[in-house]
Amino acid sequence: MTDRFYVRHPLYPIVSILTALLTLIGSLALARSVWGSVFVAAVFVLLCLFGYASTCLRALPVIAVYLAVFSLIFYLASGGNAVFTWQMANRLAGVAVAVLPGLSMPPVRLTRCLTALGCPRLLTLGMLITTSFVPVLSGEIRQVRSAMRTRGVTSLWNATAFYRAFLIPLLVRLVNISDTLALSVETRGFVSQAGGYTVYHPVRLTGKDLCFAGLFLAVLVCGLTAPLLGLAAPVQGVLA
Repeated sequence: MTDRFYVRHPLYPIVSILTALLTLIGSLALARSVWGSVFVAAVFVLLCLFGYASTCLRALPVIAVYLAVFSLIFYLASGGNAVFTWQMANRLAGVAVAVLPGLSMPPVRLTRCLTALGCPRLLTLGMLITTSFVPVLSGEIRQVRSAMRTRGVTSLWNATAFYRAFLIPLLVRLVNISDTLALSVETRGFVSQAGGYTVYHPVRLTGKDLCFAGLFLAVLVCGLTAPLLGLAAPVQGVLA
């Protein structure tokens, strides 16, 4: 998760997590029918309509390249089997779309939600630190690489340069960050024992979340029942 993918009004965190999980399950269950492609596309459009358009558009080129590369690999590995390639593309597209709600959710919002629901403090604090550490790690890697270029080291293929100029400085910076995090958590009064605490910016379930959840479940139910009712042809029937 990185700041540039955050949206102004994200969905309720639990709704986002369930959406990602059910999108993944639905795409895997429907991968063998045409409805698998329709289901993934419908979820993508639904996310765009509920405030995730910027994230979806930012991620769309990456998703397109990701699908193209892996679809080509599966096509060549299967000896030119277009049906198998389409089925695998449905699964891969489902994984890509399932990532979008979580990618757009600030970690602190999830922590506030879980705290309000009474989850253990060690769990919520651990999730906050873990999810927040990803962009921090990315920034530290960029700084170390910039320092390497300043010192004239432009390649990481040399084992000595990688170890002395990249790995050691990165590990030292990460250790310093972990010490700072530990002191920061302690000075802010975080404790693992149960006790009184206040969520100053509570995250509440809204009508928008309920509307999205209802539409998403309708799409999922229609997708799961359509093949059973004979309303969606299998992939091989379309490619034949």
